[in-house]
Amino acid sequence: MSRRSLTHRTRAGATVSVLACGLLLASAGGAAADRGTGTTDTGGNTGDGDIGSSVRFTYHSPGGGQPMTSSTGNWSPPVCWFEPRYTNDALAKHNEEMEDKGPLEGIDHDTAENRKEETDAHKDKDGMWWERTPVMSPRSCEIGELWIWVDRGDPDPPADAVDPEILAGLAYDRTKLPAPPVDLKPNEDRNVVNLPTKIEFSEPLDRVWTTASLANAQAGIDIAATTVAEPVSLRIDAGTEYAEPSSCTYDLVKAGGGYEVNSEGAGCNITYRKSSGEGTYPMEAQIVWDVTWNPTASPDGEPANGDLPDGLSVTEQAVTVKEIQTVVR
Repeated sequence: MSRRSLTHRTRAGATVSVLACGLLLASAGGAAADRGTGTTDTGGNTGDGDIGSSVRFTYHSPGGGQPMTSSTGNWSPPVCWFEPRYTNDALAKHNEEMEDKGPLEGIDHDTAENRKEETDAHKDKDGMWWERTPVMSPRSCEIGELWIWVDRGDPDPPADAVDPEILAGLAYDRTKLPAPPVDLKPNEDRNVVNLPTKIEFSEPLDRVWTTASLANAQAGIDIAATTVAEPVSLRIDAGTEYAEPSSCTYDLVKAGGGYEVNSEGAGCNITYRKSSGEGTYPMEAQIVWDVTWNPTASPDGEPANGDLPDGLSVTEQAVTVKEIQTVVR
């Protein structure tokens, strides 16, 4: 096994490279914010001289628009990993281009010389430079090795190398969920005191999935992971203390080609006991999504052990509650 690391670099040079990567990834995420079904790249293909990740995302989210949040509140996606990025010739070319930009935009002369020594040492060798790739805060990857050389066919990848579990976390972070399609009976602008509020969906909810994949023939890598979110329950919060009960939770049922709810005859339906006056009550609907992942590019793959946190999607409706007017003769 033969590995050498490009560790001789100035703080300025490292920061420029990492910031460029972070900006590319942030830009790609913003472009896909209002997606339904399709594929996006995080920017750059392995060995093309660009700084960025080669992970691709394919998503299926009919009506999806809001980012999935974790039910635990303390989950965060993978921050850094190593992935194959450059042949030796491509990295040498990239280093030359960075030096030509000067020390403020690229790298200084001493750093360029150190990098040239490293690439010269691997000239004509069969392998690739693996790059540390940031996703969240660019500063999270300033410390540590930026590139690691890996011989072709080496069965022992770098520590923190990209793998299906990392891809599953990235897919979770990219998943968009539809807002709860809640219909109220009576309607939100016609609710009345002491009348139970019944809940239905305006349309069935489908499961949602995102696949993250990375393929690099030169490095002998072709991996993927698919994160699948399935809606399981709906919670309704009345938005006021003047309601009995103040909240209700319903299990979703599979019907009509998706998942639905109908609280007709349910043991729990919110009843407002006081008028909202000239204002409204902020009723909140929250769907819990059971999230699993599998190490394939299909949503129907065998789920892996260690599920991801449940996901949440939320919407709020302004509910007007009136008093029933009666005439006494």
